[in-house]
Amino acid sequence: MNFIISILSKLPAIVLVSLAAVSVIIGDFFAKYWSLNQKNIFYILTLIFYLGSGVLYVPSLLKEGLVITSIIWVLISTIGLLLVGIVIFKEQLSFIQVIGVTLGIIALLILIFGE
Repeated sequence: MNFIISILSKLPAIVLVSLAAVSVIIGDFFAKYWSLNQKNIFYILTLIFYLGSGVLYVPSLLKEGLVITSIIWVLISTIGLLLVGIVIFKEQLSFIQVIGVTLGIIALLILIFGE
């Protein structure tokens, strides 16, 4: 495990967090796909990508703090999951949900850039 961490710790924190967020987005894609088809392969792929997200995220904490890395991860994940849900799975949000998501994203951006 130290070998993997030593390799990953050479990457910038933003790269690790971004890759971790993309991995969880892919995991959620397969989770949603599993919920529609309930085939074991989609369940297994979900778990693999969720695990991958953790493996990529943890070394980012060697370089940056928990709060900022977590917020960046949530922001990237949220935007990615919105795109997956709306574009790929044709899910729809109510007006109130759109306002909530928008305010949530604004809040995350304020936390990231509000130094």
